[in-house]
Amino acid sequence: MGRLDGKIAVVTGAGSGIGRGIAVMFAKEGAKVVCASRGIPAGEETVRLIKEAGGEGIFVSTDVSDKEAIKNLHRAALEAYGNVTTLVNSAGVLVHKPFLEHTDEDIERIYETNFRGYVWTMQEFMPTLIKHGHSSILNIASISAKKPESNAYMYGAMKAGIDIMTRNLIREFSSQGVRLNVICPGPVNTNMTPENVKNSPEIQAEMCREICPVGRLGEPEDIAYGAVWLCSDEADWVNGSQIVIDGGACMMG
Repeated sequence: MGRLDGKIAVVTGAGSGIGRGIAVMFAKEGAKVVCASRGIPAGEETVRLIKEAGGEGIFVSTDVSDKEAIKNLHRAALEAYGNVTTLVNSAGVLVHKPFLEHTDEDIERIYETNFRGYVWTMQEFMPTLIKHGHSSILNIASISAKKPESNAYMYGAMKAGIDIMTRNLIREFSSQGVRLNVICPGPVNTNMTPENVKNSPEIQAEMCREICPVGRLGEPEDIAYGAVWLCSDEADWVNGSQIVIDGGACMMG
């Protein structure tokens, strides 16, 4: 028996990083997973990993900055599995540069994916989640929403917006059978990690001495374990919570 048996989960950003980690672990725990990703080869690779692990899932090419693509994702999920019980918003982009160098294009790109895409996806899937009842939404934010971080100003602002909006939405949707929670990951080793950090144990060790008491960068699976619990029936009384999973990075000042 898996902890997510009977769940039908849509996971955005499932082509890599935290989204892929969540999608694969959800499938291992018994959920049927609809993997949404802008990158087609990456999304197909996630489904391959799911099936290799004995799980069930499909891939739907989706750019969450495109409302029609989100509608198509919803249709595809219903056609494949007849329902959706769980939505995980994990799609995201990061622009890392000084504040005065952020261009209009940078700001729009971060807003369209990291904020508006989450809003549109929740609006699109909410009626189905309400109809099913006993459903849940998990939005992936960041410790950048809680702790100042140089050169990630717009990223942090959008993640903070998602955090507070998600927790406020429980006022409207809890009585309709939908729980909403947020995970704020810390420094996780993903495709957003700079190449010089990925490829240098020395740089990683120095980073960890400064920002992560656990002594290592997180891995997508570290976040996925928390996501499984929050979307399982074990967390039936967890609603409007912000769960920080960061190896202690928020405590480092």
